[in-house]
Amino acid sequence: MKFTKREIEAIKATEKRQTFFDDGMPGLALRVSPTGHKSFYYSYRLGKGRGFDKKWVHLGSFPVMTVEQAREKAKLMAASLQFGQDPAKQIQEDKEALSMKEALEKFRDEHIAKLKPQTRQSYERLIEKLILPCFGKMRAKDVTYADVAGFHARLRETPYQANRAYAVLSKFFNWCELCRYRERNTNPCEGITKYKEKKRQNFMGAHELGILGETLSRMEMTWHERQKTKEKRTAPLVDTITPQAAAVIRLLMFTGARVGEILSLEWANIYLEEGIAKLPDSKTGFKILQLTHPAVVVLKGIPQVDRWVFPSDSECGHMVNIKDAWGDVLKQANLPGWRLHDLRHAFASAMVNGGASLPIVGKILGHSNASTTQRYAHLEENPARKAAEQAASMIAHAIEDRKES
Repeated sequence: MKFTKREIEAIKATEKRQTFFDDGMPGLALRVSPTGHKSFYYSYRLGKGRGFDKKWVHLGSFPVMTVEQAREKAKLMAASLQFGQDPAKQIQEDKEALSMKEALEKFRDEHIAKLKPQTRQSYERLIEKLILPCFGKMRAKDVTYADVAGFHARLRETPYQANRAYAVLSKFFNWCELCRYRERNTNPCEGITKYKEKKRQNFMGAHELGILGETLSRMEMTWHERQKTKEKRTAPLVDTITPQAAAVIRLLMFTGARVGEILSLEWANIYLEEGIAKLPDSKTGFKILQLTHPAVVVLKGIPQVDRWVFPSDSECGHMVNIKDAWGDVLKQANLPGWRLHDLRHAFASAMVNGGASLPIVGKILGHSNASTTQRYAHLEENPARKAAEQAASMIAHAIEDRKES
């Protein structure tokens, strides 16, 4: 019969299931159940002749799906057959395709779990707060360039966060291709331009560091006094800091180390006589941390009660962050806006201003890429200016002395 809305509506249910074929579209069928339910199907064989089994693909129910929609869907399946594709197999694969949420769970177990703790935390935070809410219900194979570009654009007000989330997504989709959750060379992140990030060029100077040092001493002294007198804090701002947290901040100031490197220090890896600490697994692998004299003084004042220099308050492990303590110090010092990582930049800028070359600075900081150290290049003008002034002054004096003679 030729399928039309009127013809299909006129079909009456019988005790047995009935099947009708459309004269206008080969393979398009209508099945009518004994209850009167009517559904469109596409019927086909993968080869010619009755030696190949006939397959039936459900297209939709009438009248929710119209005759025109059923014909259009059947045409698409007929076209896919011409290219050697099996519509039923494709539909089954689509049903079995992992959702982004499912794929990200596997990504966590098989990839993120192998990363360093700080990197792992960063990945987890971006996935939970940004990626899952946006892509969680989509299938991993269906995410397109337009989806990722829109996601990236919505985060334009926070370019650093946008670029980090984009990087995680790009890594994730590369992993999906390796696991065959997506076709090869279909990473939807390809071609997206990252936002320019404004890196801090103004670093803490002697003035800010002096205020921080004085504030640390005052807050630590207040903590000791409170321990003796059991007096409760009355000031609206937290005006104490534990000796442990104060020591962490001082070591950051005196070494230029990363926060994680100081928090995870082990006594077994510290050599006070040599003035070094051997870090077996820093962000860039094995690293020798230079322990300056002020840093050694700080370490000698810390009691060795655990394998960790800064043991956690819990039963095992080391401290994982001191963000709250750092925030309290900044409030007391009236120095808002600075990050703990800025202490590393301050140490680097002090080295450059003191005449250290960028390669030496990069080696001390543990940079794996020389370009990372280039952000301090503009500071080289200070010692260069000083050297030029000294040379010019010496020449000027020589000329004056010659005139006088």
